[in-house]
Amino acid sequence: MADKFLSSLVGGGGTALGEITRLFPDFPDDYERDGQKFLRSGFAITSGWDASLEPFIYSAGVWSAVTSGFGSTSIRSIATDQAGVWVAVGDSGTMRRSTDNGLNWSAVTSGFGSTQILSVATDQAGVWVAVGTGGTMTRSTNDGAAWSAVTSGFGSTFILSIATDQAGVWVAVGSSGTMTRSTNNGASWSAVTSGFGSSNIQSIATDNAGVWVAVGRSGTMTRSTNDGASWSAVTSGFGSTSIRSIATDQAGVWVAVGDSGTMRRSTNDGASWSAVTSGFGSTQILSIATDEAGVWVAVGSSGTMTRADGLTFGIDTGNDVDYVRYL
Repeated sequence: MADKFLSSLVGGGGTALGEITRLFPDFPDDYERDGQKFLRSGFAITSGWDASLEPFIYSAGVWSAVTSGFGSTSIRSIATDQAGVWVAVGDSGTMRRSTDNGLNWSAVTSGFGSTQILSVATDQAGVWVAVGTGGTMTRSTNDGAAWSAVTSGFGSTFILSIATDQAGVWVAVGSSGTMTRSTNNGASWSAVTSGFGSSNIQSIATDNAGVWVAVGRSGTMTRSTNDGASWSAVTSGFGSTSIRSIATDQAGVWVAVGDSGTMRRSTNDGASWSAVTSGFGSTQILSIATDEAGVWVAVGSSGTMTRADGLTFGIDTGNDVDYVRYL
């Protein structure tokens, strides 16, 4: 497990835009303020933002504010190579890079122009890929220092999410059920039949051992057991409810979350799913993440946040939190 974590949370309802906060490894197991728990066991999670668009930190000697360089521009995604390099991306083609574990950030020419960047990922061995609206994709082979355009195969279709098994295979997903796959570390891409038809694919994840699961609108879920080469439908248990995010502990357990507080869990590598009480009621769940050691955190609309240690979720509320990620 990495000893430094970074969280970039974006959204409405008073959430600060352009916000990056940094956590040092010597933090207590739990930090509680005004009845809200913010971190535990390697998770860095922020909530309780003020209405200002300037960087803001909710801390008690644990967190330190970082100048992100985004100003008031929303940050959509962030990733790390686990060796000190981080890349954050967002609206208007904005990209920032840190080489000192998130302490300082400098501008990088993303190759997106003014196009929105929605997701970024790395193989943790020097290769990075960023994706966004209009089917735009750029790639770096020098740890995010320089980026060049890649033909994504999406045309003008939005690319919503990207993931890699860190062994050369990448899968990108997006609007209208579009999915493309690369087997040469993101250098070239070919179309894959996703099984989503024309439905948007919202999120994708892999256990880095050949199993991938993609989720999206109307409760659609498909699964691959051959490193993303072919996909088959899975009964998600969401019915027609949209699935917003999926994550795995890379040891057989997966959790999918979505609208109306719906949460499902699989203990057989995504083959079958059962209901979990999320603690969200009917509130939309937007993202789920795990430290791959038993702790999971889900976040969503109206500032709702729940945490599970052994998949029993407890509730925590504040302002809107739209994104959380274990890095």
